[in-house]
Amino acid sequence: MKPSRKFLSLPIISLQEGQQLGYVKSLILNASTKSLAAIVVDPKGFFKDQRIIPYSKVVSVGDDAITISKESHVEKTSSMPELLDLVKEKLTIIGTKMVTETGKTLGTAEEYYVDTSTGKITEIEISGGKLEGFLNGKASISADYITTIGHDVIISQKGSENALTVSDKGLSNSFKNLIHTTSSLASDTTHTISHYFKKDKVKSVSQLPDTKEPVIVPEAGPDLPIEEENVSEIPTPKDPQG
Repeated sequence: MKPSRKFLSLPIISLQEGQQLGYVKSLILNASTKSLAAIVVDPKGFFKDQRIIPYSKVVSVGDDAITISKESHVEKTSSMPELLDLVKEKLTIIGTKMVTETGKTLGTAEEYYVDTSTGKITEIEISGGKLEGFLNGKASISADYITTIGHDVIISQKGSENALTVSDKGLSNSFKNLIHTTSSLASDTTHTISHYFKKDKVKSVSQLPDTKEPVIVPEAGPDLPIEEENVSEIPTPKDPQG
């Protein structure tokens, strides 16, 4: 996918002649097919008057240039009646409000992305609208949800507000703080519960009775011999004989 703005000012090169024929001035949209119909060539380039290239004649769209097979694929607008009406229509997506079939405003189109191999519009990037207050930046919606691309309004299917894709970088600080607070609260709750059960476990262990087996000392009886204590004899000194 390539954002539409990345097409603008790209050099256009013919592969057969090896010439740079000009630059991309603008893009022609076909609302019914939700795709690029043609590329408008900057008249300040190789040609003196404005020319267009049907998108079907584009060989490749690269990072640094657009290639076509040969110079003859760059034609005058007047010689292509099938594209003349689209050129005159000057349909644009960027800056157009997007509304659902049920009348909910999703926002304003800021950019659209194109599958360079087919020219099909794949998604539209929007800001503001229903998401205002939660978005600082942008959200996107697949072109599959778009039913009409008009001059004043782009219409999307009922319930398409639920299909918006919001990136974290587009979230406002207030929404990020809400997520952070909720996450922290959940973490604190988990920690408290864990601490409670740990404390309760320690308390339960401390209340367990002493299970150490007592030492039983047998009592002396008539049949049991009693060991006599050994009393050390202290020698009595004899009277000296004189």
